[in-house]
Amino acid sequence: MSETAQVALAVVCLVVSALAELVALALLLREGRRTSAALRRWRDGDGADAGGRQLADVLLGNQVDRATAVVLLLVGVATGAVGSLLTLAAAS
Repeated sequence: MSETAQVALAVVCLVVSALAELVALALLLREGRRTSAALRRWRDGDGADAGGRQLADVLLGNQVDRATAVVLLLVGVATGAVGSLLTLAAAS
């Protein structure tokens, strides 16, 4: 593989890595805000039973968002590692 192709592939890998990790962090932040809002409603609510059900729905729901965030973080780390290795190979 030519040096130009290695550099181009390294740039693509590093950009994909950065985007995947930023999207994963955004998903985790959104989940954290949703959970903290549910905890505040539960703490401040009058009916403890209704607040408890809402809190359980928030904590037990949205497993897809959490799994997606974990997969995106793993993809980001893996593509970042490949991009770094390609950068090292192109430099030598």
